[in-house]
Amino acid sequence: MEALLTALGDEVQDVDEETFHLFSQAAALPDLGMIDPTIDSLELSIAGRDFTITQSPGALQSTRKEGTTGAAVWQTSVRVAEWLASPNNVLFATGLLDESSTVLELGSGISGLVPCVLAAKVGAVVATDQQHVLKTMRDNITANVLHPASRSPKHTRRKPNRSREQPASNINVVALDWEEDDIEKVLVAQGFTEGVDVIVACDCIYNYALLKPLMQTCVDICTLRRQQQQQQGRDDRMDQRPTVCVMAQQLRQADVFEEWLQTAMRWFRVWRVPDVELTGVLRSGSGFAVHICVSRSADGSG
Repeated sequence: MEALLTALGDEVQDVDEETFHLFSQAAALPDLGMIDPTIDSLELSIAGRDFTITQSPGALQSTRKEGTTGAAVWQTSVRVAEWLASPNNVLFATGLLDESSTVLELGSGISGLVPCVLAAKVGAVVATDQQHVLKTMRDNITANVLHPASRSPKHTRRKPNRSREQPASNINVVALDWEEDDIEKVLVAQGFTEGVDVIVACDCIYNYALLKPLMQTCVDICTLRRQQQQQQGRDDRMDQRPTVCVMAQQLRQADVFEEWLQTAMRWFRVWRVPDVELTGVLRSGSGFAVHICVSRSADGSG
């Protein structure tokens, strides 16, 4: 953990300053960030690996109350997947993640790109989204995970449950509604009784109404690990490692970003990943940013 924080450099201290810094140099992209929402099948190449993603163009026209953003492939997910796949990725280089780690993605969408990339590098991945997204996500993960892994996730007391509907890999596909579900019950039901090592969220910061539910979900996931450690009286260094949140987003609206950061900083210490630790498509001026959040409760500062 110390190695990661050293690599990240200065902590974000001022919401207005961070917002101005990012949006004064953000590139204006010609669209909302969808790759191509009009086609049924999308071909992508990430870190030398080819992916075929089935989309749901018709679902984007749906009026369902749960929303339709998960029905297409977004630039942020592709760029973050490339970053995570890079050989010198800071999360792996500093030891935060390794082949025994457990990662949970919020709002994975239909593509499951980030889980597919991470599956070859960590012990277990939990891909989450709302129920109506899961069938296509499962199909895409099954089609694109070429080498199912058999490693056991770290900090998991028993093998995670996998129904016959789950892809044949170390990826668990799980329904999760930030506003409705009890995250502890969801994770415990999947066998992740001691939480996860890292939370990843790609382009989940776009709607004022979802900012607090999103960050409350992150708080609840982080709290699960801390509670388990306290209940079991653990004091060794590894077991004190907190869950870390990786929040990646396309910089669209300064007001939405500002409110998200204000909300996040109530519960978390926040760092922006510096350009030197990012791939080119995520660096300053790209129109994207990646932040790392660590619970204030984890170090006694909140």
